[in-house]
Amino acid sequence: MPNKIKNKKVVLAWLRKAEDDLSFAKDTFKETNYTDHVCYLSQQAAEKYLKAVIIISKGGITKKEKTHNLIYLTQICKAKLNLKDFESSLRKLSNAYISARYPSDTYVKFSKKEAKECLEKAQEIIDFIKDKIDFSIYYK
Repeated sequence: MPNKIKNKKVVLAWLRKAEDDLSFAKDTFKETNYTDHVCYLSQQAAEKYLKAVIIISKGGITKKEKTHNLIYLTQICKAKLNLKDFESSLRKLSNAYISARYPSDTYVKFSKKEAKECLEKAQEIIDFIKDKIDFSIYYK
């Protein structure tokens, strides 16, 4: 309980940023063709929820945990959450993060279908996390 009280504002900040990312991704998906941004923001929303769980569990995030690799972050969270069933979704979102943000030798543009898939995967993961962890104390 001390970590929860001590880090309440930090956890809440991560949750609010995650919700902003997810909300913006949904609005962007509906209103534009910026599919790369939808994929990126979907990954970011899931990542921020995982980092909130890490802060709850460990009291903070180490330099090594400042990563965008969702598979790695779930390994850190495994004492609190079993996200094994989401491994392929987490991997897809992690891969989308890189492709959506940085150019490669070939131009990659995510399709509307791929953006929708990223958005749905992020929402499923976040819903699962919310179902397993009571975040309500951080909003009080």
